[in-house]
Amino acid sequence: MGAFCMDHASVAPNESPVVRSGIMLETLTLKELYAPVRDPIDAVSARVGDFWTKALQLVHGPSMPSVQAGGKMLRPALCLLAVGVSGAPDTRRFVNLATGMELLHLAALAHDDVIDRASFRRGMHTLNARWDDHAAILAGDYLVARSIEIMTSYNSASVISTAIRSIREMAEAELKCFANGNEPMTEQDVLEIARKKTASLFASACSAPALLLGDAQVQTLHDYGMALGIAFQIVDDLLDLRQDAKVLGKPSCSDVVEGKQTLPILFMRENLDATSLARLQRMRGTEVTPEDREWVLDMLTATKAAERTEAIAREYAVQAHAAAAQLPPGPYRASLAGIVDFVIARTW
Repeated sequence: MGAFCMDHASVAPNESPVVRSGIMLETLTLKELYAPVRDPIDAVSARVGDFWTKALQLVHGPSMPSVQAGGKMLRPALCLLAVGVSGAPDTRRFVNLATGMELLHLAALAHDDVIDRASFRRGMHTLNARWDDHAAILAGDYLVARSIEIMTSYNSASVISTAIRSIREMAEAELKCFANGNEPMTEQDVLEIARKKTASLFASACSAPALLLGDAQVQTLHDYGMALGIAFQIVDDLLDLRQDAKVLGKPSCSDVVEGKQTLPILFMRENLDATSLARLQRMRGTEVTPEDREWVLDMLTATKAAERTEAIAREYAVQAHAAAAQLPPGPYRASLAGIVDFVIARTW
C-alpha cells in the first residue's frame, strides 16, 4: 500500500513508465486519465487535506498549518469515474463519497505503518515515528469515523455497508498474517490477502456510486475494482523489491526485512538453494545494503520470480479490462481502462 504522510504536498510521479519485459505499451499519465473528473478530484484533494489538518491540530493545536493531500488519489478517481460511467449528470455531488473512500485508505495506511513498524513513507516520517503507535492508531480511527460520518449524508445503508465490509476485510487480512506467523503461505493465500487488504476497497470505491444511483452495473464495477486492486497490490509488491529508496520513498526491499510473504518473494524462495535462502533470511530485521538489493534483483530474474509475478498481474489486468468493456462507452470508461494499463506499466 501507499503512504500516510499527508504533510507531503507533492503527488507521486504519474508519468507513464517505459516498457519493460514487453509488459505494456505506452500509457497515459494520471493527469490525462483523470481529465473527465478533474474538478471533483481537486475538490476531494482539498477536503482530504482539511480532514487531515484537523487530525493534526488535535495533537499539535490550532496553530498547525494546513496540509495538502498527497498520493495518486486513485481510489477517489475510480469512485468519480464510476459515477460518470453510471450516468450521473453531476459528479461533484459525489465528492463526499470519494473523500470517504480516500479517508478509509489513509486510515488503513496509518494502521499498516504501526503493524509494519515503518518509519518512512514517500520520503517522510510516518505518524508512528513522529508521534507513537498509540497516537497513530487513534489518527487512523479518527479518519475511519470521519469517513463513515460524511458518507451518511447519502442516506444509504448499502453504501455504508460496503464501506464497513472493506474495513472488516482489511482487518481480517492483517489478522490472518499475524496468525500465520512464519508459516509458509501458498500462492492462493497471498492472493486472498491482496483481495481483502487492497482490492476490497477498490471494489467498494467503484461499486458504491452505482449502488446510490440504482445502476445495473454494480456487479461489473465491483468486479473491475476487485481485479484492478489485486493487480495493483501484486505490482506494488514487485516494486518493493525492484525500485530504490529514492523512488519508493521508503527503504527498498522492506517486505523482505519485515518478513512478509508476497508473490515475488514466494516465487523467489521456491527456486533458491539452501545458501541463497539463508542469505535471504539474514536480511530479515536488518538494513538492506546496496549489495543485498542488487542480489535480490538478480535473484528475481534468475528464479523467474519477477516473470511469474508479472504474468499473474497481467491476468488480473485482463479481467479488469473485460469488466470495463461491459460498461457504457465514453470518456469515463476509457479512463477506467487506461488506469488498468497505468497500474500494470508500473512494474518498474
